[in-house]
Amino acid sequence: MSTPLTTRKATIADIPFLTQIQYEASLPPLDHCFWEDLLEGTGTTPLAFIEAELRTDASNWGDVSDVIVLEEQGKPVAAAAGYVPSSDNYCPLRLSRLDAIAQELGWSSTTASEFCDRYLGMFGGDVKPFFLTPQAPWIIENVAVLPAARGRGLGKALLKAVLDEGRSQGHSHAGIMIINGNDRARHTYESVGFKPYQTFYADYFLDQFNLEFPGVTKFRLCLN
Repeated sequence: MSTPLTTRKATIADIPFLTQIQYEASLPPLDHCFWEDLLEGTGTTPLAFIEAELRTDASNWGDVSDVIVLEEQGKPVAAAAGYVPSSDNYCPLRLSRLDAIAQELGWSSTTASEFCDRYLGMFGGDVKPFFLTPQAPWIIENVAVLPAARGRGLGKALLKAVLDEGRSQGHSHAGIMIINGNDRARHTYESVGFKPYQTFYADYFLDQFNLEFPGVTKFRLCLN
């Protein structure tokens, strides 16, 4: 007998769980969280930063209220955000909330300023970097299943629930993105109907950002 699965909207009480989900979502396929590079010298771990980001409504890739939580036997095991992308900022962080994050973390103004400089450097100082241009009116981000619950098809069940949420809101298409080389996520996304839409290869990031990075592939799915 299969274990019953349920889904619900996340709440503020879920922030510790969502912090772990966002961290896990940032790791594949490099086994490295990009926040680690940005937080160098701050004395702050990626987990502490992500939690502060969520508590201060600073995420530009979905607020807590945008997250769908998948539960197995009443325990949260996976989550993903489905949201309408901003029209003026495609990057992951709302820099207008950086002061609130700094206060949450006890950063000095110097630490916050140095973090901001590194953040802008990573994204080219552009709030609309071309490679992050939304490919759909409904974007899915920060998709992850807790490590202990993987291998049972929960990611597929989660994505179907998030896609249903997009349909219920009347969106025509959904978009999702992977770092090139994340074959597990690619297989899961394609299994629910996503098709490759646009790929940015390593050369693009080396030329544009002087960054050694495997690139990204964006996917799109028709919700009608």
